[in-house]
Amino acid sequence: MTADLVQASWTRIDAWLREHAPRTFATLRPPAGDDEIAAAQEKLGVTFPPDLVASLLRHNGALEGPEAFRFSTGDRLLGVSGILGDTGFMRGIDQGLDGETEGYWLHDYVKFGSYDVTSDGLLMDCRIGRDSFGAIGRFFDETGTSFGEADSLGEYLAELAGKLERGQDAGVVTFNGRLFWEGPLPARPQCSADEPLPGPDEQLSWTCPTVPPTCST
Repeated sequence: MTADLVQASWTRIDAWLREHAPRTFATLRPPAGDDEIAAAQEKLGVTFPPDLVASLLRHNGALEGPEAFRFSTGDRLLGVSGILGDTGFMRGIDQGLDGETEGYWLHDYVKFGSYDVTSDGLLMDCRIGRDSFGAIGRFFDETGTSFGEADSLGEYLAELAGKLERGQDAGVVTFNGRLFWEGPLPARPQCSADEPLPGPDEQLSWTCPTVPPTCST
């Protein structure tokens, strides 16, 4: 069951954060209550996929601020109140459009990750009966909604746990107890002190290391 994968993935994520980024870990909130989750579903008029319920029963979002736990997309994990607020806001935007546009925002999309400084963020498809039920997508102000992040929140969290465990190779950076995400380093030319310097018009040989290359001596 993917709900079990959610719990197993959070166990890996929590363990890594405790060891490598304790200040970020401290921003993850305690579990939400069953009644709180049920009330949110009733208010939004949707059914949360089991993965989202399982995640909220583990962490009811992350506190705001510079130390907040964020996904590799830069989006902060939302709790029940954040889900209600951000999803309601997105529905308000949609009311200004000419009907629902699947490429922008649908009524049964639920936002669970927020970029905070814009309305960008991670969302989940909560349309019951669709093959896409529970699928993870991302919303951008300029372009709308796109899917392909993962088929479920369990898969998404498992991939995130793997990125943390791979460390710098996956763009993970820690400093002073905080977690940061960086993009891959640009390609750099290979170099060796045993080889003559290339001529001014010679084509360089490029590679894409995960750490700055060193020249052999």
